[in-house]
Amino acid sequence: MATAHVLDPALGHLFARALVAIARADHQIGAEEGQRLEERIALRVAGRISLDDLLLAEPLEPHRLAESLHGAAGPFRTAWLHPSELAALIVSDGLAVVLAKGYVSEAEARVIVRFASALGYSLEQVCALSSRVAPWLDAL
Repeated sequence: MATAHVLDPALGHLFARALVAIARADHQIGAEEGQRLEERIALRVAGRISLDDLLLAEPLEPHRLAESLHGAAGPFRTAWLHPSELAALIVSDGLAVVLAKGYVSEAEARVIVRFASALGYSLEQVCALSSRVAPWLDAL
């Protein structure tokens, strides 16, 4: 697992929306995934974020997350967390969430890679970070 970063509420909300997008990629979030999702969000985000509110929010697209972080006028231009560090958190926590059900679907794998890529993380970096579950990458 990546180091225990605690994200400020604004960046944490985007992070939580990315995890929800990953968990939703196969069109269902089971009880195990939902519980793990809540645990990961609580671990990483300062303040409380309602999972119900996240599920009702518009799905976050990877390029929108990247635009929020990279935009010169964006709210995170002074954020202390480098985009590649956020990518590593999304990959490791995204895997932890979806593995709660015992496997990673191809759709979930694709969304994880899309978020990582949007933040400048290469497929090789994703593979290195997720070497224990590398077989799901063969489908990509």
